[in-house]
Amino acid sequence: MRTNMDHHTEKSVEDIDIDSKEQIRELLQSFNQVKYSLFNLLRKNADALGTTFMQYHVLRTLHNHPDIRLSELADLILLGNSTTSGVVDRLVKSGLVIRKRLESDRRSVTLRITDEGDALQDRMERAYMQSLSPLNQLSDKDRQDLLRIQQQVNEILQQQGEIS
Repeated sequence: MRTNMDHHTEKSVEDIDIDSKEQIRELLQSFNQVKYSLFNLLRKNADALGTTFMQYHVLRTLHNHPDIRLSELADLILLGNSTTSGVVDRLVKSGLVIRKRLESDRRSVTLRITDEGDALQDRMERAYMQSLSPLNQLSDKDRQDLLRIQQQVNEILQQQGEIS
């Protein structure tokens, strides 16, 4: 049985009418605008707390996933090991994260957020949620619809091999 998604993946660029192409461009522009606005808001909050959004992202991830390896952290935050390592190094120097050698395998190191890191992560979380609270102007249904549609877009793009 053919699904609606199968039908879309079989269309070539030539098969898409001008109006559909324009709508796709507008959709991409909208995603970019939201991403830009969100990034600026999060960066502003991070700056006010003397940190970066990426450091907050790492702290939040370590708060939710204590004692994970660097490669696991990189996978969770969708960055490469090298980039993640640089962020972690700065957090370790600041006393917000510790590296811990496993007793069972002295070559393996896990990462854990410190109490100070946890406190900063909590302050940042509250600041971000406060900044994002105007999104509550959207109805529950609109937020659910938006999430559902974004998930569909992500699935379509993943099927096309655009993201992984």
